Amino acid sequence: MIVDASVLLSALFPDEAQLQAQELLRRHVAGQEHLRAPDLLLHEVNHALWRAERCGKVSEAQVGQMLAALKRLELELWPLDWEEILPLARQANCSAYDAAYLALARRKGEPLITADERLYNTVAGQFPWVRQLGSEG
Repeated sequence: MIVDASVLLSALFPDEAQLQAQELLRRHVAGQEHLRAPDLLLHEVNHALWRAERCGKVSEAQVGQMLAALKRLELELWPLDWEEILPLARQANCSAYDAAYLALARRKGEPLITADERLYNTVAGQFPWVRQLGSEG
């Protein structure tokens, strides 16, 4: 199962998908799910945490704790060939970042789980293997 950065960020920050995100990560830690992502995930999460720290939502110490917790998840991270991302971004009419997750899901033949409602609404019609967090069962 492929997860995008929105799933990890939902697990870390209070929102309507937090409980579902935390449960998915618990299943991964327990060996009941195997979560993968493109290595881009680390950059996206770092960027989001830095933004949250800069606006005062979290402290530097809290960011350090969050990063340590994410490292302990031991997600399987995959490099992607940049040449496969742009055509998929065009096809799906989404960002190249989002297309990276789509590319890995398509390559591995696994569903992509996202908490990003905008992404889900944009691509779900074209890619039935994209699922919104909470409906991955």
